[in-house]
Amino acid sequence: MGRREKHNLEFPTRLLIAAMLLCTSGPNSRVCEAAELKPGFDTNSFPSLAEVFQGRTFENEFERDIYFLRSVRERYPSHWAGLLEANISVEEYVRAPAKLLRFIDELGSAMAGMNDLTASTNLALVTSDETFYANTNAYHPEILRAAAQALIKIGPNGRKALASSFTERHYRLDSESLEELANIIGGERPPGAELAIGLEATAFDFSTTNGGVYPHCTMIAVKNLLRLPDGSSRVRVRLKVDEAFNNPGRFQSIIDGIEAARATELSTNLVDLGTNLTSKLATLTNSPGAYRDDLQELDRRIHKTIKLLERQ
Repeated sequence: MGRREKHNLEFPTRLLIAAMLLCTSGPNSRVCEAAELKPGFDTNSFPSLAEVFQGRTFENEFERDIYFLRSVRERYPSHWAGLLEANISVEEYVRAPAKLLRFIDELGSAMAGMNDLTASTNLALVTSDETFYANTNAYHPEILRAAAQALIKIGPNGRKALASSFTERHYRLDSESLEELANIIGGERPPGAELAIGLEATAFDFSTTNGGVYPHCTMIAVKNLLRLPDGSSRVRVRLKVDEAFNNPGRFQSIIDGIEAARATELSTNLVDLGTNLTSKLATLTNSPGAYRDDLQELDRRIHKTIKLLERQ
């Protein structure tokens, strides 16, 4: 347990300190786990369990914890930020991932549709702060996924905070965690442009320090971008011949993403791109090399994808 303590729920007069939230049950006891308090937090002013629950009973722990979270936010707003900061921490991520995962799931449900800025800001640490997603002591993609889902549930502030995770630094440090976030976004299909902009940048703009790209991350970003309301229009305007000629390697993965999404609405654009590419290759018949090889592979993938989409 380290510096975390246990508080027995059979004694509701005890103060529920700010770092506590998840009340867990075992075969013989029920306890509330507490994390390290933030400096300066006034534990004497935090409400007791009896005060928070006011004699209410709950059918299950999930219902109880949701009520607790909403009550603190609504009735004790001065404690709201401290409660979130104490529970969403790198220490919890490394030492108690199951507890953190549950907290995030419940926070997302409790704040669904409330557009809470404080919850959004704290949850976004998990998806955008490298001490979480690039932690050398632990990596928990299930927590990244849960945080992304919670942020989408919260509303516009949550989606905006999640979009801040899509940076070139994140791409360079850990592209796989960006793939996890992209898959959640594509699955949830949230409204708004912020997340679409992040996926578009990941697919078409971000690069490694030496100018390369992560092919699988590019493919995943395109695939999930095409699941969003304005995804097709965003991809369509980026299917430019000059860009394909400048970076055929990246475009190979972009085409793979279009194929994976079964984006039939882009068939005409692929035909135009393939026609121009074939013409370009005809001018390079006497110029063998890696660049021409990349163009040939891109040409092959384009025509393969066109045929697949025609069968849809």
